[in-house]
Amino acid sequence: MQLSVASSSLVSVPIIEALLNSEHNLVSVITNPDKVAGRGQQFRANELAAWAEEKSLAVAKPADVSELNRHLLDSQPQLIVTIAYGKIIPVELLHGPRFGWINLHFSILPKLRGAAPVQWAILNGETTTGFTIFKLDKGMDTGPVYLSRETDIRPEDTTATLLDRLSHVAVPELLELLSVIGKTRATPQPLSGATFAPKITKDMARITWSESTEQITRKARALEDNPGIWSTFNGDRISLYGLEESLVANTLKNPGDIEMVDNQLVIRTADSVLSIKEVTPAGKKRMPASDFARGARLDSGAKFE
Repeated sequence: MQLSVASSSLVSVPIIEALLNSEHNLVSVITNPDKVAGRGQQFRANELAAWAEEKSLAVAKPADVSELNRHLLDSQPQLIVTIAYGKIIPVELLHGPRFGWINLHFSILPKLRGAAPVQWAILNGETTTGFTIFKLDKGMDTGPVYLSRETDIRPEDTTATLLDRLSHVAVPELLELLSVIGKTRATPQPLSGATFAPKITKDMARITWSESTEQITRKARALEDNPGIWSTFNGDRISLYGLEESLVANTLKNPGDIEMVDNQLVIRTADSVLSIKEVTPAGKKRMPASDFARGARLDSGAKFE
């Protein structure tokens, strides 16, 4: 079968590699156009496009519906697999390929429809999640389902580790589905039980120190990689890495209070104390939190706002 993969994320790499090693013919990787980035404001390919081009794969970067349609007419895929593509496919294009478009979505639908299902599963304190392969329709993750598989969310899971595990676990299930795609009917999703996982914003990644340690560490696990958790110190934004609960003796009283104890930068939450491994102060490079604390010359009453 002639296939295309539509994605804007490296999470699709295990699927692409599996298709390259299968009897199917991967005719293209469809992704987002290059964007202006960096201090030089030059156009740069996204990480998936750069990876695919390095592998000498055919890469399409349609900027609009007409360009996407033109690419499909030229490459003639019989089926398109979307994985974290980030775009709604117009109805008029859904019926072009012989077997349509299918999506690998990282939740058990209809739960957590939307752009960030893994992030929201961790933020919500879920203990299980999974993946669903369904046929695209005009709605947002509303199409009929071919299969769903559940998996545990481990206490140490981050968005990155959970996405990586889910994408690898999905490989054999997807390949099996492709072998019978013309003989298998998808099942409509339940009419009730839908929840939503909207796109994560940078403002949502700000740490609120008056929350519980569990809430804060869930946010760190979900959002540290992207868009990055942060707070402010003396009015300046500071990125944070490696938050974990600390049992070190301290004199902290109020949420947000910070001090150095035994070479650890520790901070008070609503119900406990966290240590911070690394930080990136505004306009500076990433550094150990202990180096930041020494440079900042913390005094009594120092705090993250």
